[in-house]
Amino acid sequence: MKRSQKTMIGLFMLTLGLVLAAPIAEAEPKVTLNPSSLTVVKTQCPVFFKCLPVKRNLLVQTNEAIANLQIITLDLNRADSSAVVLASAIHPTLSAKSVQPKQPLTVPVEFDLNQIRSGEYSGQLLVVYDNGELSTPVIMRLKDHWFFPLLVLLLGVALGIGVTSYRSDGMPRDEIVVQVGRIRTQMQADSELVQSFQGKIAGHLIDVETTLASKRWDEARQAVTQAQTIWDKWRKEREDWVALLNYLSELFDSLKSLDGDAPYVQGVRSQLENAKRQAPDRENTQKFREELNNLRQQITRYKQGQAKLDQFNNLRNELTQLAPQKDESLRRISQGLQYELDALLSSDENAFKEWQKKIDNQIEELDTAIKHQAPAQTRGTLITARDANYTTPPMLPNPVPEVTSIQPSPKQAARNIYWFNWLGYAIAVGLLAGAGFGQLYATQPMFGANGWSDYFTLLAWGFGAEATRDAITKVVRDWKLPGLK
Repeated sequence: MKRSQKTMIGLFMLTLGLVLAAPIAEAEPKVTLNPSSLTVVKTQCPVFFKCLPVKRNLLVQTNEAIANLQIITLDLNRADSSAVVLASAIHPTLSAKSVQPKQPLTVPVEFDLNQIRSGEYSGQLLVVYDNGELSTPVIMRLKDHWFFPLLVLLLGVALGIGVTSYRSDGMPRDEIVVQVGRIRTQMQADSELVQSFQGKIAGHLIDVETTLASKRWDEARQAVTQAQTIWDKWRKEREDWVALLNYLSELFDSLKSLDGDAPYVQGVRSQLENAKRQAPDRENTQKFREELNNLRQQITRYKQGQAKLDQFNNLRNELTQLAPQKDESLRRISQGLQYELDALLSSDENAFKEWQKKIDNQIEELDTAIKHQAPAQTRGTLITARDANYTTPPMLPNPVPEVTSIQPSPKQAARNIYWFNWLGYAIAVGLLAGAGFGQLYATQPMFGANGWSDYFTLLAWGFGAEATRDAITKVVRDWKLPGLK
């Protein structure tokens, strides 16, 4: 019975305590913070510039009066815990330490972003008052200023353009220049190099310079290959070339004893000059030797013809002494034979043989006439020189084409090309840089948080974008569409 009474008394006291405690719970003020969290997303200031503080407002509301209001700042830690925003960089401004119902208090909070690394920082801001406290999350996202990322991106695009430009223009030019320099050095070291080979190689090297200036790389490679071929040909058979060219000089000397005004001799001299000039173009020394032997035979034929004429003139003089009235006719015959010999084509061996038969016949007739002292016997068979008297009509000069002025002027055209090239590069750089900047920087709220990794990504993107542009340009150019070169 006594135990039951004690139980009843305990339940009564518990119920009384709950009844008394209910008014106290309802009497505790309800405090709210708006916004529920503070978020700061900001781009850092340029180097050597001081950033202005970033301000956020925190609204404190309560349904009953609260006193001794305080706001306590805490450090903000970066996600990777490698950096901290100290509490001293956060400055709340509390204008009153008490808040009345229906009279919310606005608390400005300033964030000093100077000398803070990029990245995401998080922490809390404590609001403390009598009989309670609240906390509001603080999130800060910072990224580097746009100047250095844009500079790195432009650097990547510029490097890509530079590499592309060098690969398409500079490298072919330098490779050809190296080959030209090697050939020139070898030529200077060879004291036996004859003028014909030297001039021919120099001519091809001039072609190389001309084609390089106009960026015709294929033609420049072809010209330097031809120069190298001639140089290798000279080095391979140097002794034979020297001997044959000396022999060529001897053939020139042998013409000095002949009539230089004779067309036959002039034709041989022209062939000798061509042989000397075109010697480097011959496949080998054997071909050149055969050509010189052929020219030697032409000179020999002319000398044989002169010897026949001398024989004829000797017989003519002898017959003239026996029959002076025949002097004029025999002299004309001699002149005709000389004219025919001089007019022969030096390379036409058959024509020379026919002339040789003719003069042999004349010599035989003169010899017979002398023996019989009968000039009348040769009257019907002697030839005259009037058939050989002919002149070659002069060649008409080629008309000189009229040169018309070209519009625009060459200087203006050069300026147009110059500015067009620069404008084209500027547009390409602007488009590539803009696309990469928007993708890798503008849409990234924490660019720079990864340090050099983010910057190298920009650099690689700019370099790769230019390489991609060049590859696409080459593919489109290979389609050979109208207007594309």
